[in-house]
Amino acid sequence: MQRYLIALFFHCCLTASSQSIVQDWENYVLSVDGKPVSINVDLGFGATAPIKKRSYVIIVRTKIINPDTRGMPFPEEDSTLLQMEESLISTLSNATGAVFTGRFTQRGIREFYFYAPDTIGYDIAVNQAMKQSPQYAWLSKGKRDAEWENYFTVLYPTAMELLKIKSNRKIELIKKAGQLESKALPVAHTILFSDANGREKFLRNIPFQGFEILSMPSMVDFNSGKYILVLKRIADINKGWIDQFIIPLAKAAQMNGGKYLEWTTESQ
Repeated sequence: MQRYLIALFFHCCLTASSQSIVQDWENYVLSVDGKPVSINVDLGFGATAPIKKRSYVIIVRTKIINPDTRGMPFPEEDSTLLQMEESLISTLSNATGAVFTGRFTQRGIREFYFYAPDTIGYDIAVNQAMKQSPQYAWLSKGKRDAEWENYFTVLYPTAMELLKIKSNRKIELIKKAGQLESKALPVAHTILFSDANGREKFLRNIPFQGFEILSMPSMVDFNSGKYILVLKRIADINKGWIDQFIIPLAKAAQMNGGKYLEWTTESQ
C-alpha cells in the first residue's frame, strides 16, 4: 500500500508539471541532400525545455515497410504508423511518465522522441507497445539528455523555419478574417539590432526598395536591450511571399547582427 501511494504521488507530480505545457503541434518539411525530412513537433516545449524532471530521452526507430521514392510512407501505411505512435505514447506514459515531443520521417525511417524522468522499464514498455506491430523492424534507446539536445537539434525548427511557421499561421488567420480580399496591404516589419551600427549597415544594404521607416529610436530599447527598427512596405501577402521576401529580409538583418522579430498588418 505504501509503495502504491508513493507511485501515485510520483505520477500526480509529473502530471501537474506537464499540465503547464500548452501543446502546439506543427508539421514542417525540410530538404536534406535533395530528400524530404518531415518533422512533427510539439512546439509547446520550446518555451520551457529543458525540463529538469524529464532529463532522459527515449528514442524509438522503425523502418517503413513500403516507402515511396522520397522515403515517405504511402497514406495506407502512414495510418498504421500513427496507430504505432499512439500505442507508444500510451504505454510509455503509463510505464515511465514519458511525454511525446515529436517524430521525424526520412529515407524510409521514422523516429519517435519521448522525454522521461528516467529510463527504468522503458525497454519493457517499448517492447509491449511494439508487439502490436509485429511486421515492423525497430530498435530503441534511452539516455540522459538533461539539455534536451535531441529535441532542439532534431525536432525543433531553426529560427528561419520558425519564422516561416509563424508567418504561415498568421496568413491563415488573416484569410479567415477576410482581410486578404484586397491583395496589396501595408505591412510593418519589426527588427531588433544588437547595436546602432548594425542597424545602419542593414539600411544601407537592405535587399528590397520601397520601405518607409516608421520607428528608429536613437536610444536602446529599455525592455529588450536592443536597437529597434520598424519599417513599412506594401505587400501582396501569400505563402510564396514568405520565402521570396520575409526570409531574405530576415537573413539580411541576421548578417548585420539583427533579428527579424515579426510582421504585422495595419488591421492587426
